[in-house]
Amino acid sequence: MVLEHIGMPQPGDCRVVFSASAEELEAAIQAEQAAENPPQTEEDLLTAAVNRAILTGFSTLYQELVEKEHLVPVTDPDFELLAVNRAEGFRAGAEFYCLPPLELERYTGFTQPIQPRPIRQVSIELEVNTRHGDEDRAADAAGKAALRQQVARELYAQRCAQAKALARRELIFQLGGCVKGPLPKDLVSGNYFAEQRNFNLRLQANNVNFDQYLKVRGQTVEQFRTELHAQAEQKLRGSLGLLMVAEREHLWPTDAEVEAALAHWKGERTFPANDFRKVRQGIASQRAAEFVEAHSTLLPPPEEPVLETIA
Repeated sequence: MVLEHIGMPQPGDCRVVFSASAEELEAAIQAEQAAENPPQTEEDLLTAAVNRAILTGFSTLYQELVEKEHLVPVTDPDFELLAVNRAEGFRAGAEFYCLPPLELERYTGFTQPIQPRPIRQVSIELEVNTRHGDEDRAADAAGKAALRQQVARELYAQRCAQAKALARRELIFQLGGCVKGPLPKDLVSGNYFAEQRNFNLRLQANNVNFDQYLKVRGQTVEQFRTELHAQAEQKLRGSLGLLMVAEREHLWPTDAEVEAALAHWKGERTFPANDFRKVRQGIASQRAAEFVEAHSTLLPPPEEPVLETIA
């Protein structure tokens, strides 16, 4: 494969055009025809062959491009077939987003309280009935009270663990607020739509109607979208900020560490250079998150369970 053109219409938005020879295309065609259940039409055969050729041949081109241009890709490439001819080969385009020039104002000294959700009495009773029914029925009044105190402590420990995980994510959200500079608009939009999909799935999982949600929050649809867009952008900045922290603190894994992790990686596979990139950045981001937490303060939760009072 040959790189024909590279352009960056805005910082971080990388677009390339590349081509493959007729010989490369023919080799992919032969491989498709030799595979189980080969495509039956010429159009389907060419489409499958182009996809195969890209996934097997683009990796080296991609790696050379990233190293030569000093790019830090942060998304998978999106490919577009521009032209294909069995006698001449094909031309294709790829677009992916890279870490744009950003300023990291700070990445230590954050403070975030661990705030477990209050426990409702009905939650305690449900847990008692589900897991301690026989024990509860056999207990006297003091025993029943002691059992509910025990269940409340167990529920509280679970909620403290959940709240600590959330507080850790909030530290990275705070980090995002310290990452300054313009981001590619389409990258921000993509993260917004991903956040919107996740939000809709959460509503469905909890059997909550969107109109009911807005009513409880006292928001209009436009206010909700504005808030969600701002949150999605700050989360994106937080994830980019972790890569910047990894660079400043030299937290990148070795190639051997990445290869070892790749052997057990359960993520979606694309092509070797991109898979290596994703695993490498995942390890670095985790180390950076641990560094940020180690140099910040998580305020501990109350020692005793917080019971929800209903007025």
